[in-house]
Amino acid sequence: MKTNYHTHNFRCGHAIGDVDDYIKEAIKHNYNIIGISDHGPLPDYLFDRMTLKDFDDYIKAIDIAKLKYSIKIYKGLEIEYFPEFIKYYKSLKEKLDYLVLGPHYIIENNNLISSWEINTKSRLNLYTKQLLAAMNTNLFDFIAHPDLFTNANTTWDKDFEEASIKICKTAKELNIPLEINANGIRKGFKDTNLGPRYNYPRYEFWEIAKKYEVKVLINSDCHTPKELHDEAVEKAYEFANSLSLNIIYKFL
Repeated sequence: MKTNYHTHNFRCGHAIGDVDDYIKEAIKHNYNIIGISDHGPLPDYLFDRMTLKDFDDYIKAIDIAKLKYSIKIYKGLEIEYFPEFIKYYKSLKEKLDYLVLGPHYIIENNNLISSWEINTKSRLNLYTKQLLAAMNTNLFDFIAHPDLFTNANTTWDKDFEEASIKICKTAKELNIPLEINANGIRKGFKDTNLGPRYNYPRYEFWEIAKKYEVKVLINSDCHTPKELHDEAVEKAYEFANSLSLNIIYKFL
């Protein structure tokens, strides 16, 4: 079976192509399921994402595509977690098949800090605490790139191990799949204290995921149609298979 549940389009402001373009690419590569999951709108437009007006057009585009194509199409969003928006997330999910947690930011002293800047123990603790809180809401159907927190560091240490254990243990307990994200593979390798590693997926994190028998989704995180099934996606499967991870293809 061939599936992808992490698919963007032009509405987020940093991708190209519309819903149909990605669906046609999935059909071209004989996919069974495609989930469209662009970055969702947040109140006050906190980020450069789609607007609420864009969201209505987005829903309409997917609904039309469902009638137009024979491939199975699911309607989703990738979104940040902030506890003050719980009711808002619930209202969004009523219009969707699934909701993806994309942890790109933490809140530190009322400031937004990118997950690419998790460069202190206190920030790592905040990232972990925020991610676990989101998982415990039962609003999110899988976690996109859960290992994003390793990006700012070249050294894997006990703090990263402990954070990874907490995340993987919670994912197992709550039966929430974690995603191996091919976009990290597109970014190439970096030198670390343990040798060359992808920015993400981070090998040591996924060793822990294997220990906890976490369910694993492999997704493209494509921002152009040609990325839906490219060399990075193939390498993501090779990476997962090298660790004998528990790959799943359906979660809905």
